[in-house]
Amino acid sequence: MYLEIGLIILGIALLLLVLFCIPILLKLWRAASDVTVTLQALNERLPAILKNMEDISTNINHSTTAINNEVQNYTATSRRLRTVMSDLVGGIELISPLAMRSPVFRKVTDAIAMAKGVRVFLNVLTGKQKV
Repeated sequence: MYLEIGLIILGIALLLLVLFCIPILLKLWRAASDVTVTLQALNERLPAILKNMEDISTNINHSTTAINNEVQNYTATSRRLRTVMSDLVGGIELISPLAMRSPVFRKVTDAIAMAKGVRVFLNVLTGKQKV
């Protein structure tokens, strides 16, 4: 008797469990079918996506190579410019002491000083003094 009642209760519990699991199993089945459809669409579009990725990668590689070449050209140009500037500065350093001792430079500095003196004299004479 107790065994029969226990089996009936167990059977009812199992039946209730199955009834509650049916909606969950239906949702899982629908989700699996949706995933299958999505996977098929992805598999159809995947070759085109991969081709686009290859094209993009190739374009990026070409752009990187071009930029690298331009940077190398600018580097070479800047090195040449630096060499020219250092040669020019070195030449000026060699020539400048000789130019400072030349009589032409002394006459130019004397003329500049004389022009400043005349300008100050004229300003004082005309009354345009700075306060």
